Formats: sequence, C-alpha cells, structure tokens
Amino acid sequence: MPTLVADPGSLEEIGRSVKSDRGGPIAYLAECLRRIETADKIVQGWCSVDRERALAAARILQQEAQSGLIRGPLHGVPIAIKDVIDVAGLPTRAGSKTREQSAPCTIDAQIVGRLRVAGAVILGKAHTTEFAYFDGPPPTRNPHDLTRTPGGSSAGPAAVVASGMVPLSLGTQTAGSVNRPAAYCGIAAFKPSTGAWSSFGVTPLAPSFDTVGVFGYRVRDAVAAARVLMPPFLLGATTSSPFRIGFIEDPILTAASTAIATSIESAAEKLAGDNFRIERLPSPVLFADIISAHKTVMDYELARCHRALEWDRDVSAGLRESIARGLSIEDATYRDACGALDVARQRFWAANTQFDALTFPAAPDVAPEGMQTGDPRFIVPFTALGGPIVSIPIAHGAAGLPLGLMLIGAPGMDITITRIAEHAANAIELPR
Repeated sequence: MPTLVADPGSLEEIGRSVKSDRGGPIAYLAECLRRIETADKIVQGWCSVDRERALAAARILQQEAQSGLIRGPLHGVPIAIKDVIDVAGLPTRAGSKTREQSAPCTIDAQIVGRLRVAGAVILGKAHTTEFAYFDGPPPTRNPHDLTRTPGGSSAGPAAVVASGMVPLSLGTQTAGSVNRPAAYCGIAAFKPSTGAWSSFGVTPLAPSFDTVGVFGYRVRDAVAAARVLMPPFLLGATTSSPFRIGFIEDPILTAASTAIATSIESAAEKLAGDNFRIERLPSPVLFADIISAHKTVMDYELARCHRALEWDRDVSAGLRESIARGLSIEDATYRDACGALDVARQRFWAANTQFDALTFPAAPDVAPEGMQTGDPRFIVPFTALGGPIVSIPIAHGAAGLPLGLMLIGAPGMDITITRIAEHAANAIELPR
C-alpha cells in the first residue's frame, strides 16, 4: 500500500526560507496548501482549513521578515490546531454532532494566542475523537497505512504532520492522546508537565489531566516549539552528559510485542554507547494501580463536565457509558482515587531521583487496524504521574509501521527533558 508520509521540512529550513528573498511565509504557506490539496482528500486530517486568514497573517509576517523583524523559530510557520482548542473565527466542534451548529469562537485559547505572538500562522482545525474521548473516531487515516488508526484522540494533529501538510500541530492529552498518535504516525511530540501550559479555551475532558501538547515531524522541531510555548518558571535543572537514563520495568510490559521489546533493547544499546548511562529498574508503584485510579478520576470529572450528554443519542455510546459510570462514582471514591495518585507520584519520583530521565515504550505494538484509537495503557501511568514526555520514533515493526519510545522527566523538568531528548534523538531517532 502506498504511503502518504512526507517530510514538511525542519524549522531550520523553514527559518532560512522565511529570511530568503525567494521564499518567505507566503511561499511556504502555499506549499502547505498544495500538499493539503493532494493528501488530505485521502488522509482526512483537517476539519477546516482557514486559507484566507492564514494568508493574511503570512503577508504581515513576510513584511516583518523583509524589514528584519523575526519573532523567533515559529515566525511564518503554519500550525494545525486540534478541534477542542478555541481559535478566533472558527467554531470548536470537538468532533461531536452536538456542536454542529456552534458559532465561531470570538477569542483564541491562551495557547493559540501565544503561538500568534510567536509568529506562527494558524492554518486551521484538525480532527479529534468526540470531546477528545476514546470513542467516536473521526475519519482521519494513518498516513503509513490507510487501514489503520492514526491514534487518538489527537488523530488529525498527528496525521497532518506525518503526511507533510504542516510542520507542527497542537493536540491534547488526558490519557494517551498526544504520545500514542505520535508513536502510531512515526513522528515526535512533546507533552509538558501537567498544568504547566494554560488550558484556557480548551474543551475539558478531565481537567486534572487535560494537557496541551505539540507534534513535530522530528524531535528537534517538537522541542523547539515547546520551548517557545513554555512558561518561564519551567527552568529545569542543569545537567550534562553522560545522562542517567532509567529503563522502567513493570508487569504491563508483558503486553509488548516482540518488535517493541527488540526496539527498546536496540535503543538501550545505542544510547549506552553515546554518552548515556543506562540502568533498568522496576517501577516502585504498579502501573495497573495507577491506571485504575486514573480511570476513576477521569470518569468522575468527565461526567461532571458533560453531564448533559448522558442521554443524547447524537453522542457516541462509549462516551455516554463513561458519563453514566462517572455519575455513579461517589465523591469519597473520587477523593480516594486522587489521594492514591498523589501517593503514587510521591513514591515514584522519590525512588527515581538519581535519573535525569526515564524511558518506556509508547504502545504495546504498531497502530492496529481499524479506526479505534488503540491501547493507551503504556502511556496512562506517565500522564497520571504528571511529568513532561517526549515521543521519539525509533524503529519499524510489523509491515514497516513505526514504533515509538517515550522519554520522561519528573514534573517541572520540562526544559531538561527537551535537552536530553535532543541528545537521545541523535542516537535513536528514525532517519528524518
């Protein structure tokens, strides 16, 4: 089956084009629009492309560049926004029939506003599962194999980057919705520490976990964009090579395919010879327990954010069932689950202070056939533990489909993990 994967170009290449008299934001935007015309009729990653407003923004940014004003590494860079994040002038439909008649938003989400200030061109909205839940998949296809899911809930944001339509996109993660699509689509991603980036203007799913993240075709682009969006209090810690990397072990790894196991072993060998010190260690907390507490908190909060949807037949069955489960959870049970996660976080990070970063596979195997979003259980524990995560495409599995690894930092160590990820990518990232 022919692949629709394409490299949209690195931020460095785009930056050179922006400064060139022969290129600039308008020319690069035109390239993206041409690629959308060719690829999106098949990949179906976009729910709306805002050509005219994007072109107007590109004209202003081109004038600035010609006068010598470059706002930073995102100057003139087109970006897709997951359709649970508000963009002024566009409706936020959250992948749901219940919002088909929604009016355009009057203001941007805070994170979108930061992108505009940084010189990014907001090109449009990319598809999501319904309300960013596991169910209600959009029409988006995996560019590597159209019979397989791109993952979710950030299906569109991952697919449009993997197919070369834009170099960057924004998604959100409540369980595994940034790191899993990145792994399935063979691209990079950065999920910050929980609560580090503003969620103003983001449709909630479970506010305790909802986190905006960024996709890039390559690691250095995803982390460069993340640094632009990162608040100044996330300074990280001073660290230098050799970096100490912990390969976490837990009983859920028995679900990993042979290809996943082999790719992790290979990554460890490559890193060990490239200024990294590798150590294997068991998780001090069972991931199954974290997953259980995460589910309780998520269902409880989802039900209270979207109570009115429980009996709406325009809503997917899975989402309605989750709302019903959540409404049956007592307040005391919810508080106990929150407390259990607090204890797990304290125990987990206290036991791992000797490491600069941890690693774990992003999924048990390659993207499955069909359009359901795939297995999130390898990611959920680290989402619940709250630290930053960088997704790195590291190998190919069955049918040549990509496999991904997560590089994980302690909460607040966002800058540190971006630096380590760049070093690690030099050794283990698939050729870009």
